Amino acid sequence: MRIFNEWKAKQRKQSLLTKIRSRKIDRYPMSFEQAQTIGLLFDATDPQHRNIVRQYAEELRNKGKEVTLFAFLQENEPNPNFAFKHFTKKDLNWIQYPNDEVISGFVNQSFDFLINLYLDQQPALEYVSGLSHAHLRVGPYSEKLHCYDLMIDTSRQPNLDFFVKHVSYFLNRLKNSSRA
Repeated sequence: MRIFNEWKAKQRKQSLLTKIRSRKIDRYPMSFEQAQTIGLLFDATDPQHRNIVRQYAEELRNKGKEVTLFAFLQENEPNPNFAFKHFTKKDLNWIQYPNDEVISGFVNQSFDFLINLYLDQQPALEYVSGLSHAHLRVGPYSEKLHCYDLMIDTSRQPNLDFFVKHVSYFLNRLKNSSRA
């Protein structure tokens, strides 16, 4: 079984890298103050995580940002009570990637920032992040350089609340790029 899982992980990585190479995406940093659109990508399975993400989204909206939430729910059926778009295990293929039609609307949005609010490896969410048209993708420290442009190390205190505070801290220190 271990050999099959390793092979599947290799297929996942190769599939994503092939799709990323086929897309022309303009990535560049900007000051967080200038950013207008923010995408929040997260795992909605844990109710406590949903609350943390909702609070952060509200904080961003209070700063005048347009915020879009998109989540993965590790259940077989969608939750009709969620006020945000999400996909489930039912929407994943054999290598644990979501079907393109499920995620295309979110992936094709040109967010100024895409903030990945999950800490452990999440192939489905990494896929969405890797293909995102966001100008700057922020996420947890990982060896998956193709998924994030700015990574934040949370190994000292691996919890979502700590991660959100550090994301906020570092994004508020981003200055303008010299982009023409």
